[in-house]
Amino acid sequence: MPNFSVEFAIATSMILGLFLAFFNFGGVFSLALVGFVAVYLTRDEEADYKVGGLAGGLLCFLYFVICLFTPPVLPYQLPSPLVLGVGYAFDGLFTLILGLVVGLLIYGFMGGIGGYFASKLFKSHEKPKTPKKPKTTRKIIKRKEKPQRRTLYRKYD
Repeated sequence: MPNFSVEFAIATSMILGLFLAFFNFGGVFSLALVGFVAVYLTRDEEADYKVGGLAGGLLCFLYFVICLFTPPVLPYQLPSPLVLGVGYAFDGLFTLILGLVVGLLIYGFMGGIGGYFASKLFKSHEKPKTPKKPKTTRKIIKRKEKPQRRTLYRKYD
């Protein structure tokens, strides 16, 4: 596995995700691929499924910000604002926030799945060596016990 920092790996995987979205390739597969690439590029000590989930979540947030500034397709005949009312604006704001939360969960989950597969395939599975115990045993020196401290609380036996 390459030894890049987590930040560089996530940025690279997000660029790959934008590239795949630009060419309209992959769909859900591209989300798992983003998490896979993010974990594959990180160091072995930091490579974990959480890195893939973070890459997927950040990609969702990037898509969300881009879509906020993209104008919607409007019908030719717009409804009157008097008919819609004030509640319609609050309903739209609630839908916007709920869409962000659900999108973050789905994108993070799919990125985490890709990251999990990358960590299982490419991460070295060497267990850390246990420290060696010395062959000679140490002598235990018995020390005098200190007398009990005197307190105001009396014990009656």
